Amino acid sequence: MRTIRILVTLLLICASASLAQTTSSPTVAFVYLGGRETEHPVRAFSLQENGSAHLVPGSPFTTAALTSGSPQTIVAASTNFVFASDTENIATFRRSTNGALTFVSSVNVTPNVATIDTLTLDRTASNLYAGGGRFTDTHYFVFNKGTQGLTAASELSAQADGELQFEHNNKFAYTTYQPFLNLPDLPGNQYCTFEAYSRTADGSLNPFDPALGRPSGVAASDFCPASVASSALGYVALAYRTLDVNRFVGTGVHSIAVYRILSSGDLQFVSKLVTTLDAVLPVAMKFDPSGTFLAVVGKHGIQLFKLSSGGSLTNSWPPLYTHTNFRDVRWDRSGHVITISFGAVYFFGLKNGQLVQTNAPIYTSFAGIRDLKVVSLQ
Repeated sequence: MRTIRILVTLLLICASASLAQTTSSPTVAFVYLGGRETEHPVRAFSLQENGSAHLVPGSPFTTAALTSGSPQTIVAASTNFVFASDTENIATFRRSTNGALTFVSSVNVTPNVATIDTLTLDRTASNLYAGGGRFTDTHYFVFNKGTQGLTAASELSAQADGELQFEHNNKFAYTTYQPFLNLPDLPGNQYCTFEAYSRTADGSLNPFDPALGRPSGVAASDFCPASVASSALGYVALAYRTLDVNRFVGTGVHSIAVYRILSSGDLQFVSKLVTTLDAVLPVAMKFDPSGTFLAVVGKHGIQLFKLSSGGSLTNSWPPLYTHTNFRDVRWDRSGHVITISFGAVYFFGLKNGQLVQTNAPIYTSFAGIRDLKVVSLQ
């Protein structure tokens, strides 16, 4: 009888272990948020394979090295490090296996630039590019990523300071530039410009003319580049909108043009598509790692598009959360889409070519979300 009880107990233990294995979900990515707080914390979430999200133990993470009074925190993230800026300094945090952050070092950038606006890592995460400046006087500062943080800063001659979009071979980078000036002597098409750079072995960026042509039938005043996304299939998607040059605001709706990336880095127009997203504010968009699906977010929700091998975009499904103003969007390598509004972070998954929500929105109790980055573990 005792033997039978022992066997039953062992079977129950094995069954419980098996159930735990089937119901648990491994972590596939970490999500890092920069907020609008003077303490400059970085908040972290773990993202599970099933799309659920959980706060990382110890979050939010802070350091006394971020001292600017500006209530802005900008982030960038690589496999081992997370970088955070208070618009003047850049702090390096080491990322542990559970996503927690430990401060390592910091550098000050602002003796040479008014403010830091963006942080971008190239596709190999070898260099960190800090974009900043004031009005038309903008720069990129490039840092080497060492084992203990950032080293060897150098200033690049550039007109833009937006987040750089490196194409899949890491040879060329593209960005849009939109100075917040209303100068009457500038023609309307100069309010929004498209910038291209070639990347050298040491991480430097050299500007070049990508021979970007407007789609046929689109006037100069209707071609205001608002966002750019690079596809692993060898294309660049460019959102553009009608611009009221007198008030410097968008009108109408956004359209998306697709360009083929040539071996020279030049861009060859392929196709265009009109979206239902509002154009008062610029949209943000990113391709999934395969380069096939393009997630676009803006004032009227999030929408998914599919890119064909020939470079044509089609709607995968009508937009979701059409009354929500989304500000940025990212993918992990497991088919998850993460996006932010001013006050919440949202999690979606890709299923049968459509977006499905995988976790309830996580609403913030702080002043607002400023920046979003994702680190994939696969």
